[in-house]
Amino acid sequence: MTKPFAFKAYAIALLTLLLGMALSLKLSDWTWLSRAGSLIVINGIVLTSHQIIHHIQRLKQNQIHWQSQFKRDWATGDKHHFISDSSAGIWMDEKYGFYMLIVGTFVWGFGDLLNYF
Repeated sequence: MTKPFAFKAYAIALLTLLLGMALSLKLSDWTWLSRAGSLIVINGIVLTSHQIIHHIQRLKQNQIHWQSQFKRDWATGDKHHFISDSSAGIWMDEKYGFYMLIVGTFVWGFGDLLNYF
């Protein structure tokens, strides 16, 4: 996953949350904050889906590379280097979409209850 894509997704989610809060305060109707939470969930789904597609593409590229490695002598010293390099960082950024889904779902489900505080 590219960091700029995650940054844009979080910026959109933050703007959506702020807009929902502003509408809720202005209209004294906190269901707008809940609606903003549903949009944050959609944003989180798009972010997570983008990561899954990106990982599938990387795995396909690595699979082609791995197939060429089977023709090599695996007893050489670079065997461990190849294995550790190919699997490093593949699933490192999954937390971005996951956290956004959690926050969005929480806001969506309970955002309208803030007017009681």
